[in-house]
Amino acid sequence: MALAAAPLAAWDNSTRGLDSASALTFTKSLRTTANLTGTSHAVAIYQASQAIYDLFDNAIVLYEGREIFFGPCHRAKGYFEEMGWFCPARQTTGDFLTSVTNPTERQTKDGYDSKVPRTPDDFEAYWRNSPDYAQLQRDIAAHEQTYPVDGDGMLQQLREKKNDAQAAHVRPKSPYVVSTAMQVKLNIKRAYQRIWNDKASTFTPVLVNCVMALIVGSVFYGTPDASAGFFAKGSVLFFAILLNALSAISEINSLYDQRPIVEKHKTYAFYHPSVRTTTEAIAGIIADIPVKFATAVAFNLTLYFMAGLRREPSQFFIFFLIAYISIFVMSAMFRTMAALTKTVSQAMALSGVLILAIVVYTGFVVPPTYMKVWFSWIRWINPIYYAFEILVANEFHGREFTCSAFVPGYPVLNGDSFVCSVRGAVAGERTVSGDAFIASQYSY
Repeated sequence: MALAAAPLAAWDNSTRGLDSASALTFTKSLRTTANLTGTSHAVAIYQASQAIYDLFDNAIVLYEGREIFFGPCHRAKGYFEEMGWFCPARQTTGDFLTSVTNPTERQTKDGYDSKVPRTPDDFEAYWRNSPDYAQLQRDIAAHEQTYPVDGDGMLQQLREKKNDAQAAHVRPKSPYVVSTAMQVKLNIKRAYQRIWNDKASTFTPVLVNCVMALIVGSVFYGTPDASAGFFAKGSVLFFAILLNALSAISEINSLYDQRPIVEKHKTYAFYHPSVRTTTEAIAGIIADIPVKFATAVAFNLTLYFMAGLRREPSQFFIFFLIAYISIFVMSAMFRTMAALTKTVSQAMALSGVLILAIVVYTGFVVPPTYMKVWFSWIRWINPIYYAFEILVANEFHGREFTCSAFVPGYPVLNGDSFVCSVRGAVAGERTVSGDAFIASQYSY
C-alpha cells in the first residue's frame, strides 16, 4: 500500500489474528507512513489497545450506519461522558466508544438515565446539535476554502506533481508513472525474489530430473550403434523430449501461486491493464531461463552420454538446444492452460487431455503411417512432434549402421539373397542407412 503511494488508504480489520504487540507495530507503521508521505489512513479496528488508539488523529463512531461522532481522538471520550455515559477506570477509550453503541454494555452516569439518547436516531440528532458538530463544519468549510476542489490552480499542481513522478517514455496524460520496460524490469526482479525465497520448489526439479536421467539412462545404457539399437535409440529420444516437455507442467501451480500477488498489484495500479499479462509473461520467461537451463543440463547431459547417443559435438548441442527450447514451448502451453482456467483442478484436467494428445501423436507411440486420417492432423499442431523429428534426424542422419540380424539367417551370406531384419534395409547390404530407416519407420 505504501508503494502504491495512495493518498487515502482504507484498512478493514487488518489486525485480526495478530497479537497485541504485532498489532501495535502494524499501526505504528501506518502512523509513520502517514507522517512521511502525508497520506491518510482510515482504519476499522476492534479491541484496540490504548496505545494503538493514541496513535490516531481522529476517530469516527458509527451506530447502525449513522455517524454519532467525528473529531479528534482526545475529544471522543469527553464528548460521550458529557452526554451522560460512564467510562470505567480500566476501560480503554476504544472499548468505551464501541460499548456506547451496544445497549447491553453501555452504562449511564448517576442521574442521566432519562437524559441520554438511546436509539441511533437520538444519537445522530444529539451529534448534529452539538458544538463539536458545529466545529467540524467550520473546519470542513475552512479546508474547502483553502483547497477548493474545483480550483484550476490546484488541478494544475496535481497534474504537474503527477508528471514529475512519471518515468521517461510515459505519456503525460497516462495515469501510470512507470513505462512498460520498467514494468518488465520490476516483474523480473520480483520473479527472482520469489524464486530465491522458495528454494525448495526451485531446486527440487533439478534433483528430480537428474535422478530420472540416471534411471532412464541406466535402462538404455550401452545401446549399440547397430540395427539392434534402433528401437532403443528411438525410445530414449522419445523419453528425452517427453520428460523435458512434461517437466514444465509445474508452471500451472507456479502461475496460480503468483496469481493473488498479480491481482493485488493490479488493484494498486502497478500494471497497465493492456500490458499486464504481457509484462508478466516476459518477466516469467526471462526469470526462468537460468532455472530451466540448470534443469536441462542436469537431465540431458546425464541421459545423452549414458544412453550412448551420437558422440559428436554438433549433434550433442543440437540435441540440447531442441530439448531446451521444448521446455519453454511446453511451459507456454501449460501457462496458457492456467490462464484460461479459474482453478488448478480445471487447468490440470485440460492439461491431462493435452498430454495425452502430445504423447500419442508425437510419432513414436503411433508412427505417422498408422495414424487415422481424422486425428492425424493433431501432429501438425503438436510442437513435440517436430522436436522428436529433429532429434531422430539428428541421431540417424548421414550414418551407416551395422546390421545385427539377417533374413534368412544362413551362416554364409552371398549375393543379394539376404536382407537386414529392420525397416529401410536393402537386400545384399550388410549395413543399414540411418536416413532410409527413419524414412521408412517415421516417414521423415
